[in-house]
Amino acid sequence: MTEGNLKTAYLLGFCLLACFVRLNAAEPKPAADTASLGDVLRENAKLGNAEAQLRLANEYFYGRNRDRDYTIAALWYRKSAQQDNKIAQFNLGLCYERGLGVNKSHYEAFQWYKKAAASGLPQARFNVAMVYMSGLPPEPDSKNPPIFTDVPESLRIFKELCQENFAPAYRELASFYLDKESPSDEEIAEAISLLEKGVKAAEPGAMRLMADCCYSGRGVPKDHARMVRLLQVAAEKGDLEAQAKLAFCYEFGEGVKQDAGRAFSLYKASAEKGLPMAQVKMGDFCAAGENVPQDADAAIQWYMKAAAQENPVAMFKLGVFSLQGIGQEIDERRAAEMFQASAKLGYVRAQYNLACLYREGRGVSQDPGAAFYWFRQAAEAGNPRAQAQLGFCYVNGNGAPRDYNKGLYWLGKAAKNGDPEAAKLLRDIAP
Repeated sequence: MTEGNLKTAYLLGFCLLACFVRLNAAEPKPAADTASLGDVLRENAKLGNAEAQLRLANEYFYGRNRDRDYTIAALWYRKSAQQDNKIAQFNLGLCYERGLGVNKSHYEAFQWYKKAAASGLPQARFNVAMVYMSGLPPEPDSKNPPIFTDVPESLRIFKELCQENFAPAYRELASFYLDKESPSDEEIAEAISLLEKGVKAAEPGAMRLMADCCYSGRGVPKDHARMVRLLQVAAEKGDLEAQAKLAFCYEFGEGVKQDAGRAFSLYKASAEKGLPMAQVKMGDFCAAGENVPQDADAAIQWYMKAAAQENPVAMFKLGVFSLQGIGQEIDERRAAEMFQASAKLGYVRAQYNLACLYREGRGVSQDPGAAFYWFRQAAEAGNPRAQAQLGFCYVNGNGAPRDYNKGLYWLGKAAKNGDPEAAKLLRDIAP
């Protein structure tokens, strides 16, 4: 569903985020304040009119009729929000979520979203539901407590919003059903019904998810032509993931005529706007010299951009570059750090590589127990090489007590999944 960050349903048309503000501070004078004695809006805001305060905040934020100043915009959003203006409360929440003008704090954002939600604002209720779905961890250097998950409450809000035809809720409720480990046929059918409503409402995320279903045939017949149509519309509406998936279609000729140039331009556009999966793809292009001159340094820069957003694939690739000395000196310690970060996010290839480093003592202190742990993580996720190595660990008693039965079990799984080393060993010891 989410990655812990608050998602916004969409921003209110006339009142977006903002600001760098000191709480309860007097209004600082901007560098070039165009306000004058005849500034009626400003005077009304100073007299405590909440709507005037909201409008003044918007003008400072957008730079309309006065010099843009996010700090002052935030100050006026706060004054209006403190008078229970739900739109100002929502926008102040966005200020905190984005860290624009205030110290970034998802906890404070959540508090303001809750205030706006209590007044019935759909966007705020949606954001509250998103937080309850994933929770919020404690913030570094803050006394703010964590927000614990409350999936039943989240689903209750999403269902209410669906009844009110709030389109982003269609997407999230459908995603919840589809992301379940073993959804029932009824849940898949309900998810498709919700996505169709989202598509009808032209909600980009719902279009993208429906495109996924059309690609895989999940809940609907496979229909790559419709998949492409949905991705095109979602991409035009600004959905970066849809844009990258449309690039994939052009790259491999899925539902459209293969067009490497078109694919590259779409990947590049998504990457430049900050989509991690597209940034990884751009790194791959630079590393391989596809569509651009081969450039390891440029590849590293793209991977670093994605890794900064906690993309595990990018972290893994940075680890490989450090381990092999691609575009840099060999740095096994840095490689281990990257594999560790990626492995903790569940990326199986990184888990396997990290286990190998622990087994060999490269970049980390040799630790058979840690090697066994990471081989097991990757093996349980289905990686054949990790299954083979886990089998060897059990057979040889490396990192775990010797257990031939468990060793043969994992070697058997590895051989069945195509690992040649495990298959050879089993042939050699067969009676």
